[in-house]
Amino acid sequence: MDAIPERDWQYLRRVQGQLLEALCARINGEASRIMANHYLKEHEKFLQLYAHVVTQNAVVADCFDDWRRSNIFLKLLLLRENRLLTDEHLSKLSAETQRRLNTV
Repeated sequence: MDAIPERDWQYLRRVQGQLLEALCARINGEASRIMANHYLKEHEKFLQLYAHVVTQNAVVADCFDDWRRSNIFLKLLLLRENRLLTDEHLSKLSAETQRRLNTV
C-alpha cells in the first residue's frame, strides 16, 4: 500500500505512544481478569494467561512493529481493526486518508 500524506504521518507518529498505551492497558486489564478468576485453578490461570500474552503480543507486533511511512496505511487498518483509533483520531486525518480507510 502506498504512503499517506505527510501531515497524517506526523500526526500518527505523535500519537503512536498513546495508541500503544491504550492497547497495553486493554491487554493488562484482561490479564488481571484472568488472574482474578477464583473459579480457575492456578494452572488453568497460567495456561489462559500464557495464551492471552502470546495472542496479544502478535496484535502489538502487527500494529506497532516496523512502523514506517511506507506501510503506515496497513498499520492504520490494523489499528482500526483492533479498535484503537477513536473518532477523534480519525477526525485528525486528512479527508484523503479517511476516504481510503472507508473504502477498505
